[in-house]
Amino acid sequence: MESIIDIWTSNPTEKGTAYVVPDGCRDVIVTEIEGVQQVHVSPLFETTIAVDITPNAKMTGYRLAPGTWVDESQLMAAIGKDTHDLFDKIAAFSRRCSNVDEALFSLGERLGSVADIARSLGVSERTLQRHLLKRSGKSPLFWVQLARARQSARAIAEGAPLIDTAFEFGYADQAHFSREIKRWFGVTPRELKLRKDLTEQLYVPGY
Repeated sequence: MESIIDIWTSNPTEKGTAYVVPDGCRDVIVTEIEGVQQVHVSPLFETTIAVDITPNAKMTGYRLAPGTWVDESQLMAAIGKDTHDLFDKIAAFSRRCSNVDEALFSLGERLGSVADIARSLGVSERTLQRHLLKRSGKSPLFWVQLARARQSARAIAEGAPLIDTAFEFGYADQAHFSREIKRWFGVTPRELKLRKDLTEQLYVPGY
């Protein structure tokens, strides 16, 4: 299974601020400023972050599938100052696991309790917790909450009533729904409807 699920580029010409929503993916990002390249691997974000935009900084991002394991130190050592054959280098030091893919699919589809989802996968809750923490770097609860937030945010963007959305995605009440949307996206559900810079990101490859 390929680890890279998308390649994106950015070449801003003006200074500003961009907001990046959590998508369950890590990105290997190459930034070039005045001919000098730097490479870093993004973490798994738990909230929307503000990123300062540097004019004329050329960026290329290699987005890794949710749950992809990355040997970051070996990857960075292999890259050094040479970003040629970067696709192959990323492939050599990253790996997808079918068990992790299956677990993340179930967590994102069911959006139920972690214990119930673990049982549906034929493992104990503790085993699922240990396996995902080791392989993906995050707990099952992180993945369930992220999937619920992203799916409900897409419903908001598509004009679904807020009360109906809160109920459909299993939030205890509208106050709980609002707190979770603000926690993940930094804005209230009503504000999110107006933020195309945020909602457009919900439709690119991610969790």
